[in-house]
Amino acid sequence: MKHREEHQTVAAARGGPLAGRRMLFVAPDDYPAYRVDLTELFSRHLVNRGLSIDWSLHRVDVGPAAIDDRGAERFILPAHKKGGILAKIRNRISNGAQRWGLVRKVARGEYDLVQVRDYIYWGLPFLIAARIARKPFVYWMSFPVLEMRWELAVRPYVPISLLGRAANFAHALLGKLVFYRFLGYADHVVVQSRRMRERLEEQGVARDLMTPVEMGVSTERFNREAVEASRDPRIAGRPVLIYVCSSLFGRLFDTAVGALAAARRRGHDAVLVAVGPLAEHERDALPQTLERHGIPQDAFISTGMLPLKELLSYVKAADVCLSPVEMTRAHEVASPTKLVEYLAMGRPVVASVHYDQNDVVGSSGAGLIAAMNGEAMGEAAARLLADREWAEEMGAKGPAWVKANRDYARLADRVERLYAGVLERQSTSAIEAASQPAE
Repeated sequence: MKHREEHQTVAAARGGPLAGRRMLFVAPDDYPAYRVDLTELFSRHLVNRGLSIDWSLHRVDVGPAAIDDRGAERFILPAHKKGGILAKIRNRISNGAQRWGLVRKVARGEYDLVQVRDYIYWGLPFLIAARIARKPFVYWMSFPVLEMRWELAVRPYVPISLLGRAANFAHALLGKLVFYRFLGYADHVVVQSRRMRERLEEQGVARDLMTPVEMGVSTERFNREAVEASRDPRIAGRPVLIYVCSSLFGRLFDTAVGALAAARRRGHDAVLVAVGPLAEHERDALPQTLERHGIPQDAFISTGMLPLKELLSYVKAADVCLSPVEMTRAHEVASPTKLVEYLAMGRPVVASVHYDQNDVVGSSGAGLIAAMNGEAMGEAAARLLADREWAEEMGAKGPAWVKANRDYARLADRVERLYAGVLERQSTSAIEAASQPAE
């Protein structure tokens, strides 16, 4: 309580449209939170501008029901126990009971603003409760929920039981009946990209109800001047391609390897640094994969997961950064983070054809766009390797563009204005309703 009172005092002194406001944020993201759009955009920038947040997240650690009170932020946690099916049932009951308790708090008007992210069904009771309390409700759509459920049923990324696939089918089909109608009743909808807004327009959601807020980067952390280039002897004196991904497998990984092969066929003794965990089946098949592409063993380096500083040292040492992204229904609406991170580090990029990547590379001038296959991306990389001065001129354009467009401080400006507008409209509506003469 003391920390919260101190934050409210500081927020009031600072002023600003969000000072002293408290938001409930309900999301399927993990607690403790790790995604940068939560930790940077909300916990850092918006909280520092006076917003207080109660978080209801998916708990992954083990413990009893509790509130982790950090003053401006409170994490409202259900009980979570390890075990078999009974433990899972108890965990779900605890989570559900706590969420319904928050619905009641919303209905009593205990929050100034209610936001639900990426849930299809939990959004409904929180929307209704917000309407009862005459408080604004915002839906934050960071990925296409229904399309991802459908892909997990039709083409799962990991092994899944028939029952699990059936559950994903049912979730997607039932959700389609209510989801887009539900979005139309929100006070505002935040989407991840302009393409996502276009897709929702096709489903009947009004354009002026939606604001794109793309994934961004902290330019304080992704700062070329603060990082020393890697001195890994395996890359010394050789052209370096880099591909960073949270998991290395499938078509994206094949495309990166194919790009290396294509660049080498064009006369460049290039090496590919693949940063991220290499899937077990890809690791087992790696010798055959390299042999099939005619790539020597020493031209491929798999680093696994790295601390950020070490990862950035490899990015700074790279001559070309690769960003292949699939154009599936689920992924075409994304705003890929790694592309913006490459640009923030001042490196030239080769990115595959994709709505947001086309916009970023086209407006920044910091790289080349190629078709989503190894041959095309490798040919583009070879062009950059053949003209280093041209490539460096491209890369040098990246940091300023990111600072102006995708730095989380700039994105926080956009979100702050959005919330302030929603709150102002709600306040105006409440005043007008109160001034209406009783019939």
